[in-house]
Amino acid sequence: MISAVEKRQSVAGHVDVWYCFTDDHRLNSRLDQYETMLSSAELQQYQQLMHGSNGRDYLISRALLRTVLSEYCGYSPEKISFCVNAYGKPELINDEGQGQIQFNTAHTSGLTVCVVTRDNDVGVDVESRAENRGVLNMADDYFSALELQALNARSDDQQLDYFYRYWTLKEAYIKARGEGLSIPLHDFSVVLDEKGAFSEFVGPEADRWDFDILCKNPNYTAAIAMGGKINSIAYFHSIPLGQEVELSAEDAFNHFPNNVSGQRNRMIG
Repeated sequence: MISAVEKRQSVAGHVDVWYCFTDDHRLNSRLDQYETMLSSAELQQYQQLMHGSNGRDYLISRALLRTVLSEYCGYSPEKISFCVNAYGKPELINDEGQGQIQFNTAHTSGLTVCVVTRDNDVGVDVESRAENRGVLNMADDYFSALELQALNARSDDQQLDYFYRYWTLKEAYIKARGEGLSIPLHDFSVVLDEKGAFSEFVGPEADRWDFDILCKNPNYTAAIAMGGKINSIAYFHSIPLGQEVELSAEDAFNHFPNNVSGQRNRMIG
């Protein structure tokens, strides 16, 4: 646990992106320690899941969130407390006198992600990339007319990739707003440029919101939405209570290499 003097600093407009592959064998020796971090409610949830395929992912996702937030608020991971808003979005309780730490988490099969910034609402979504074109049928139910037109204009070999880009950007926005599915998915649009990067948001308070696609490799797609300008992003691969490595945007979200040029190591938790 780092001391309060060493607390990680963050500023509005900067986003730290933390991630962990939940099938990493280095996590195995730490699972019992992760369990001791959980609140009673989290422990109950974990016990309901632990005998199924989702139990490990849930436990590691909570451990990642708690060890990451401990770096920013100066509390040990097990002492961090959460509340939720009326729609269930979690918020940090013990954030006294430090400005408002904003965070959000997402996980999919094999990967958990946590994003942290200051002051601005933030949301993240990550999806495991299935090579099943059947998911494209969901677009009619969840995408706006503008998004559907843009998706259908893509070539057949691009459509699945772009589906996940639209999907994660929209989900990240919903999560950042923290109002659940009270926000109709047809009522706002994200626009991508010719290279598939975020270009424009068409929706409420459009000038306020900014987006970025964090990961678009063959295995995963991840995106963030923030209620303010995204000025910079840093990426960290983390083993909770173990090693942290800062990576470039190009190297992030690839299965962890033994040696990465320019990596920065430290122990966290």
